Amino acid sequence: MKRSPATPLVLLLTSLASAVQAADLTEVANAAWSYDGTWRAARMNWNADQELMVQGRAALFPNVSASYGRYDNDREIEDINVDQNYGSEVSTFTLTQPLFRVDAWYGYKEAQSSTDIAQANFEQARQDFVLRVAQGYFGVLRAWDTWVSAKAEEKAIGRQLEQTQERFDVGLVPATDVEEAQATYDLTQVNLIVARQQYDIARDQLETLTGQQWQTLLELRDELPMEGPQPTDMNDWIEKAKVQNPQVQAALYNTELTENTAKRQLGAQLPQVQLVAQYQHSHLSPDEDPNASGINSNSSLFDTQNRQIGVEVSMPLFQGGGLNSRRKEAYLRADAADFQYDQAVRDIVQQARSAYRTVEADALRIKARQQAIRSTRSALDATQSGYEVGTRNVVDVLNAQRALFAAERDYANARYDYIINSLTLKSTTGDLQQGDLAAVNNWLAPDQTLDLYNPDLEGQSEEMMEENSPIN
Repeated sequence: MKRSPATPLVLLLTSLASAVQAADLTEVANAAWSYDGTWRAARMNWNADQELMVQGRAALFPNVSASYGRYDNDREIEDINVDQNYGSEVSTFTLTQPLFRVDAWYGYKEAQSSTDIAQANFEQARQDFVLRVAQGYFGVLRAWDTWVSAKAEEKAIGRQLEQTQERFDVGLVPATDVEEAQATYDLTQVNLIVARQQYDIARDQLETLTGQQWQTLLELRDELPMEGPQPTDMNDWIEKAKVQNPQVQAALYNTELTENTAKRQLGAQLPQVQLVAQYQHSHLSPDEDPNASGINSNSSLFDTQNRQIGVEVSMPLFQGGGLNSRRKEAYLRADAADFQYDQAVRDIVQQARSAYRTVEADALRIKARQQAIRSTRSALDATQSGYEVGTRNVVDVLNAQRALFAAERDYANARYDYIINSLTLKSTTGDLQQGDLAAVNNWLAPDQTLDLYNPDLEGQSEEMMEENSPIN
């Protein structure tokens, strides 16, 4: 079913976006709908491609043309020594109607296939737009979580450095422990700088996508229904992708296009029959006296009308071998298009299978990451206790702390990966629509907001650091 680009996302999603003050995914999508240059260009190209059908069927319809000419004539008849000077005006109206044009018919079929390809490309552009919006929005949240984690890690390692320095001052630990703690702290500062940079870049990318500056965004809820692909049978996704994926559809329509092109080139070698009707009016205007200029004074010669109607048959016989060469080329390209379609099906099957397994693994990975956080937190507590009694050194504590923060980051990234990969999986089946953004929008927490230009980095990082602090 063809979809018009005139249906704006705002009509679908505004009702969901109006309930909150901070911007959510739907508001960002609405802004991008009317601003994103890639999407706007796709809509304009879609509108332009609709004209291909009009152009394709034009050769089947009547063709009416008119011409007018005004001329100065100087005619000399040597045998009777007559020199004629006169002006002439000729008006011609011609109507042609194809009666038998194989090439014109298959040209029309080509236009149909071209329009179908344009529709498939437009559907792909629509899905790419949805993915870009999701990636832009959650890219900011992902970068924010990474920045908070980097800041919390820097604080935790800094506190450990202070404690190690105090222990060294009273002779409880060697100088190497201080140096290890200092080196680790320096590394966390580098990571903090990188995290800040990535956050600024993600924020700028979102503004470039939407054309406006956002003050606050809603963040993800803590608990989300990330249970894996639905339906759970991978073959259901594969079969749908083989039929509905826009790239596969475009490849299929391209095979039809090339077949019609080959038939059109064959038709160009066949006879062409058309009805022709013509009306012509001529008027002569002698420059001087008609008798002096050698033109008979009979006024019927000055104004003449000619009407004719009939059937014309034409057929190209030889054009230097070009006709037959173009026919051969068209049939070879048709064979190539068949192979391209087969490959497109194979590629999308592989992509659907890979996307399914990725989402399936993401769901398991989220649960595993949650368990990893609990395990690394317990390991940090045990390592810190061992450090207090002298069975573990500061390097062990630092490594345990870094492992915990890494587990926190991995868990946050796994949640964002699940969202983006789930949308990507739907896009392989050609089933990704704006409504999917509305569904994901329900996963945002109305009471958890991110101030993009004045984020509470200190408060959030302090909270995370305290949560991850080992038991003393």
